[in-house]
Amino acid sequence: MGSKTFTFFMAACVLFWAAAVTVSGQSRVSNFALQDQNDRKVEVNFPSDRPVVFVFGDRDGAKQIDGWATPIYKKFDGKIYMFGVASLGGVPSYARGLVRRLIKRQTQFPVLLDWGGKIAKTYGYEKDKAMVLVVAKNGTILSTKYGAASNAELDQIYKQIENQLR
Repeated sequence: MGSKTFTFFMAACVLFWAAAVTVSGQSRVSNFALQDQNDRKVEVNFPSDRPVVFVFGDRDGAKQIDGWATPIYKKFDGKIYMFGVASLGGVPSYARGLVRRLIKRQTQFPVLLDWGGKIAKTYGYEKDKAMVLVVAKNGTILSTKYGAASNAELDQIYKQIENQLR
């Protein structure tokens, strides 16, 4: 391989890597802990013994969550860890109790409350949309999907999870 070809190849690799990292803001998930709507501390740690799926949403994005969460949960129940994360960065401190009670009434599953929006922002959450983050057992982000679910995107997620379960 000539030096120009090698230089071009290396530059392309660097640009590809940079683009991959920028899509989600991170290439790996760091350990973190948040309280859920029942005021229980939930710790998320890697490496994990199962793949992990995070489903993020704010008030408007929550309308799109069920299209992702229900089919993934039904297909992989007991084989993955799945966390709902409420991006609540805009909620003033005096309204937090009310918001916590509303979330508690609306869902039977634990929802991690990201009051400052820091976790959501770290992984590239976009306001008013659902976001699904599929994470390998070692903490590597495999994919990030935004907005309403589609069958094609769900199939991609299924394949990624199935590969991790092998």
